[in-house]
Amino acid sequence: MTFPRCFGLMLFASAATSLALDDIYAQKPGTQLGCECKDNAKCTTSLLFECDAANYCAVKDKNCAKGTAPYSITMGSYYDYCTYGPYKTYEDLNASAKHSIVIAKLQDGGSGVYPSTVGVLTGIMGESVMETFDASADIFPHVMTDKRKKWIHGVGIAGGVRFESTGDHSYTGLFKGAEHGIIRFSSAKAPDSDGVTPGMGVKFFRDGRPSANFVAMYSLDGQPCTDTDFFAHQWNNHIALTNNFGLKIIAAKFWQSSYCPLQVGLSDMSSDAKGVAGTFPYQLGFVPAVKSDCPCTDYDKCLANLADNLEVGKPIFEVMAMSEPGAQFVKIGNIFATSSFSRSKFGDEELFFRHQHMEDDFQLKPKWLDSIDRKKVCGMSCTGLKPPPIEKGCSSPFNGTATGMLETDVVTV
Repeated sequence: MTFPRCFGLMLFASAATSLALDDIYAQKPGTQLGCECKDNAKCTTSLLFECDAANYCAVKDKNCAKGTAPYSITMGSYYDYCTYGPYKTYEDLNASAKHSIVIAKLQDGGSGVYPSTVGVLTGIMGESVMETFDASADIFPHVMTDKRKKWIHGVGIAGGVRFESTGDHSYTGLFKGAEHGIIRFSSAKAPDSDGVTPGMGVKFFRDGRPSANFVAMYSLDGQPCTDTDFFAHQWNNHIALTNNFGLKIIAAKFWQSSYCPLQVGLSDMSSDAKGVAGTFPYQLGFVPAVKSDCPCTDYDKCLANLADNLEVGKPIFEVMAMSEPGAQFVKIGNIFATSSFSRSKFGDEELFFRHQHMEDDFQLKPKWLDSIDRKKVCGMSCTGLKPPPIEKGCSSPFNGTATGMLETDVVTV
């Protein structure tokens, strides 16, 4: 065996808000083969099932819509891998209605908590990162079966935003402008004397179909306490590999879902009402238009300052786009705050930002792959047009745990 090293209407909106506050995702998971999970069977992961790569459940019948379910001796049951498709009742709403529902949920006044460092390393390794890329929902759909924990970016602040385009670029879809969005700001790890790790999840709602999402940050390593401004640096949806061993392990876990885990795709943002991708940039950069003091030893104060400084109607970022690898960044618009920002238990524990595979963009723009140093910018040289399948879940991304993701690769994809 060869192991790869690459790892309505306005009137409808208010009614929908009261009707569907707890109904953002309320359906049972499906499975890859079209099976039905047994009653009370949870979607879960196991080291024995491709090293916790994907959620699976015991199924009622081995004869499924798309084939025969495999049998597990250890489970004593037939099983299949879980899928989380769009919840039509919610997704059929218009963007304004969905935005109102989520904004209302963000007003709970609560907060999540950061797990311990050891808890992060052990916890995230036992969850499916594939769900982060493949599930179609605005909350963690896994809460319908076995509550999922947010191991990184666990405590933050969220509110409403809009994107206003400059109008002088060729990008399509939401790049032309988006009125109904959410941003959640957080630190990837609990801030301490070593610094803070600012980042954000961005979600733009669409009429009658799932939202478009991406994530961005300055660096996996964060910024030192001497950088007292939460917005001290430009943020990007592509980030550099870290030399921190613990963070390398987390990045390596994401290899189970993408051979380019240091980047997220943007093609979905460009799609039309039928979901067909249009014109999109290779990379986005976010130049802060606001400052906010963030004492790294007082995160409560940091978040309170953010809530005060993110003013409704004021810009948060200038949005820059890089058309292709190696091109210069060009401004394409601004992101403005449209609501107050607040801490929220819902935002910390349930709000979900789907990561788009960078492989989706490479499939549409294969020449981009020839223009990049795959090992340097993606973390491994086996980056290609397709993400890793579940059966690659146990293939180690390390050439010895001390050396990390960027050493010699042996590739089978």
